[in-house]
Amino acid sequence: MPHWRPLLSAALLAAFYALPWLRWNGRQALLFDLPGRRFDLFGLTLWPQDLGVLLGLLAVMATSLVLLTSLAGRVWCGHGCPQTLWSRLFRWIEQATARHLRQPVLARAAKHLLWAVVALWTGVTFVGLFSPMQTLVGTLWPPAWSGWETFWVAFYALATWGNAGFLRQQVCIDLCPFARICPSLCDADTPQVQYDARRGEPRGPRAHGLGAVMQRGRGLLDAVSASDYAFRAAHPALAGPMPHFPADRLGDCVDCGACVAACPMALDVRSGPHVDCIACGACVDACNTQMRAWQFPAGLLRHASTAHMQQRRTRWLRPRTLTALITLLVLLGVGLHRL
Repeated sequence: MPHWRPLLSAALLAAFYALPWLRWNGRQALLFDLPGRRFDLFGLTLWPQDLGVLLGLLAVMATSLVLLTSLAGRVWCGHGCPQTLWSRLFRWIEQATARHLRQPVLARAAKHLLWAVVALWTGVTFVGLFSPMQTLVGTLWPPAWSGWETFWVAFYALATWGNAGFLRQQVCIDLCPFARICPSLCDADTPQVQYDARRGEPRGPRAHGLGAVMQRGRGLLDAVSASDYAFRAAHPALAGPMPHFPADRLGDCVDCGACVAACPMALDVRSGPHVDCIACGACVDACNTQMRAWQFPAGLLRHASTAHMQQRRTRWLRPRTLTALITLLVLLGVGLHRL
């Protein structure tokens, strides 16, 4: 796995936990003081009459997310979304406790204890954006929180524990509104995780030493045959069993299942692009590891647009991106004019 993926996740989590502790001119740098009707944003103080500025900032962030998704795919879902970050952290805790504690009972107990600690501190950190963090932590023991502070800390702790520990992909598939609108923001020129069926099909196990398709002269399949083999492999009950192929006619996919096992959404991208794929790259990393082990070229799974996979030129400027870009520039222009 590339080192930047876990480093990015750790940096974003660290930034969230550190955010309420940052100071600016003697005050908490980011504080939404609802009782005082005052929002502090790194030196910028907003009052109720400045609600338009806050709404403008939200509109700029939303438009930027639309533009980013149209140009680069679901990179926010795969690398920046809180659900992805905390699910990855909880999964790492689960794997670490299982690896270091051989007794299943102890491993489960340690896992849930660490999950509870992370979830509780996540709740405290979130509430620290609305109540002064130093006061909130200073009254942690002996307990002196207000009823609302206690409620929201418990609520977000429970939500973190449940969503990141148990609901993981269900949150992305069934609960996230952004996941529902993502297909409308993407098109054939938007990068997503793709399987090179022309190179990989027909898939199947084989002995080491045969070499990749380009090394042994088999070459790439035609697009129709590759698509047919991929469909038949993904839908055996509908298409019937795959015919038997000699080892020298197999593609580069050794059908190891590493990509499916690594996917946090439990998807098999070899059956075609999925609307539920969050483009986290876990399957790409797992496949490249297997390709290196077999001494095959990497890139059987990769981030690419459908147009690129069909050997067409990828367009960067198209109606979706132009609309989002113009909207963003207008919002920024209005905001700079008001400031």
